[in-house]
Amino acid sequence: MSDEWLRIIQIGGWCLFAFGAFFCLPALIYFPRCRLQDFALRQPEPQNWPRVSVIVAAKDEEPSVAEALGGLLASDYPALEVVFVNDRSADRTGAIADEFARKDSRLTVVHIESLPEGWLGKCHAMHRAAERATGEFLLFTDGDVMFEPDSLRLSLRYVLARNLDHFCLLPSMVTTGYFERAIVSLFGMMFLFGTQPWFQRLRLPQSYYGVGAFNLVRRSAYDQVGGHLPIRLDVLDDVKLGKLLYKHGYRAEFLLGGQKLRVRWQNSAWGVVRGLEKNAFAALNYSVIQLLGFTLLYFFVFFAPWAGFAFWPHAASYGLLANWLLTHITFARLAIAFGGGPGVAPAQVAGAAAVLFAFWRSAFITLKRGGVAWRDTLYPLAELRRNIYQ
Repeated sequence: MSDEWLRIIQIGGWCLFAFGAFFCLPALIYFPRCRLQDFALRQPEPQNWPRVSVIVAAKDEEPSVAEALGGLLASDYPALEVVFVNDRSADRTGAIADEFARKDSRLTVVHIESLPEGWLGKCHAMHRAAERATGEFLLFTDGDVMFEPDSLRLSLRYVLARNLDHFCLLPSMVTTGYFERAIVSLFGMMFLFGTQPWFQRLRLPQSYYGVGAFNLVRRSAYDQVGGHLPIRLDVLDDVKLGKLLYKHGYRAEFLLGGQKLRVRWQNSAWGVVRGLEKNAFAALNYSVIQLLGFTLLYFFVFFAPWAGFAFWPHAASYGLLANWLLTHITFARLAIAFGGGPGVAPAQVAGAAAVLFAFWRSAFITLKRGGVAWRDTLYPLAELRRNIYQ
């Protein structure tokens, strides 16, 4: 290879490293320290605890609903209301929730038998629950999320001290297999790169976020933006609720839940790939052009740095290898926060390949079906595209 080409590769490698450092360094230095327990305990306890309505929308969650509801109702939060929505379940999800409600007056169960036109099932369920809720704050969560007794109290202690309108916790993922941990950790890393929560105060256009496991919203802000009505047909309901609040100027922050908030997202590595079927293509606005651009960017970030080994020990390799090292260190550090552990670092490229495959699989299935299948309902692609919240 000519010296001119080697020089181009050398410059390109360092440019790639600079690009990677923009995303990796804040994630590596700042985010793993942002744990709920550490941050909340630095704040004073409020004199009065506002009422919090925890909204759980569930469909066919029989294996996990008892543990999830039991954890919520074991909360030591002094002003708690739980509104559980049984959204057209075909199993015993609703019956189990009713059993809990008979024993605990803080729990209200809403049964939904049919889905009205123009709504996604989960968005409609949360909308209905919000109508029944009486809290000053609304916490939207899922039926498989496990809370520690002090999770809510620590969260509200932090939110009230910081005067926040929107607050998210990223749960610790309960995983079993090695490659499942790698894929989950890689997806978490991509989530941080995409949302860049450390830049939220700068009001950058992409610095908004939402987490389905823990989306806490001040009721007055939720009502002011129209609740779930503007995002009623957007598959990314949790993230788009964050975007809706962000565009209206409301204050938001984002911390790691650690062991205070846990979820068993999927039951295997393949389950994680399948779990991205609904959301992955939706995150790219159902656009093949955006998917191609995402793939190209993804290739340069995660795969191109491996080319540095082919040029070692020439100076053309230095920038590429520096980027390779930086992304692996960041991945290992963030894997601890996401519950995967640093031992998954050697599987970064495998995890990256699996996530990219999941995006292409999501696009293929969505285009082939002509829509998104979610909770036993097929939503036409044309209708979803028309109703993307921008």
